[in-house]
Amino acid sequence: MNFRNLLTAAAGALLLSTAVSAQAEGWRFAPVFTDTDFRLEPTLALTLGAVRPNDGDDDSLGAFGLEANFNCGLLQSPDNRIRSHLAISRIDDDGVEVTTLELSPRYTVPVSAAVSIGVGPSLALLQVDGGKRDEDLFGYGVAAGLNYRAGSLYAGADLRYQETTEDHHVDFANWALTAKIGVNF
Repeated sequence: MNFRNLLTAAAGALLLSTAVSAQAEGWRFAPVFTDTDFRLEPTLALTLGAVRPNDGDDDSLGAFGLEANFNCGLLQSPDNRIRSHLAISRIDDDGVEVTTLELSPRYTVPVSAAVSIGVGPSLALLQVDGGKRDEDLFGYGVAAGLNYRAGSLYAGADLRYQETTEDHHVDFANWALTAKIGVNF
């Protein structure tokens, strides 16, 4: 089994276990509509990252963007530990132009009052222009993050692996390391 199949199986198992677990006592479906005490607790952050494509030289490409993260309003654990990360990022480096819209719901665990870690699947739409063709691709993978929240200050770092579909011999499977700084609302 190659890494892509293993990653797909792991993401599928995670989604299935989440759906089954949602039936457990205390889990809430669509709390944004059904729970009057539910709070999004949004964060908005600027991002700066290094993206390393699998099919390329050993150089990383610079990425920048914007991320909003918030308590997930679709499915929520009894202790409000699922946060959704919605990010748009841009790469314009060495003749490669990539725009990515990514959604990554993550189960988070507090390490201290201000620090948490989270992990979850990553789904993305990518527009990739490698100079030869301009293609729209679907991306999927897994992301892990470290978050620091103190009052209105937010800082974080993510590590993500992403596979993509291939269209006309264009794909953009990659690793990314991203730093984030922003504001909690």
